[in-house]
Amino acid sequence: MGCSSSTERLTSTKNINIVTSPAQQQKKNAQDTKVKIVLLGDSGVGKSSIALYLCHGRFSEKHQVTIGAAFLHHNIELKNGATMKLHIWDTGGQERFRSMAPLYYRDAYGAVVVYDSNNVESFDSLKYWINEIKSNGPRNCCIMVVANKKDLPQKLNSEMVMKFCEQENVSFIECSAKTGENITTLFEKLASRIYSRFKEVLYYNNP
Repeated sequence: MGCSSSTERLTSTKNINIVTSPAQQQKKNAQDTKVKIVLLGDSGVGKSSIALYLCHGRFSEKHQVTIGAAFLHHNIELKNGATMKLHIWDTGGQERFRSMAPLYYRDAYGAVVVYDSNNVESFDSLKYWINEIKSNGPRNCCIMVVANKKDLPQKLNSEMVMKFCEQENVSFIECSAKTGENITTLFEKLASRIYSRFKEVLYYNNP
């Protein structure tokens, strides 16, 4: 048997339309989804340490006061395989910076409100920060309260905090920016809630 002398006629693909299913299109769009997250809370509660561990996987004993806001980026892979690009705004918690804070809430899809689980005053400030984001931030912003410094002896009862969060209709998680416990988890949970709540908006706003 030899090779056939005839040649197959190749069909040009120039005029062929490739149809993508809605599910495939959503996944494709979600790959480029950019989401703004703000970190709120009193000075010294560990906001910058949380962001540092998330983005660089390390903890620093040196505490530097955040002037205004610092900006970091981190990608989170969702359970459906999509990637959400978090634009994290780490805000200064000092009294003199609080008047600037509403400028940072604009267009935020999520807020991480941090308190020191060994500092009662920082817990007492939660109400202020939650009211701030609810009053000055976007409607339906996903809020997560974070008890940092879980690696230290606790001065605040977790059940009391959970009850407070239920009353405020916000999520709650404990973490340690020193050991890294639950750092990635808290942002994965927040990203998942943002995705569920805003997916239609995110698809159209992120071509």
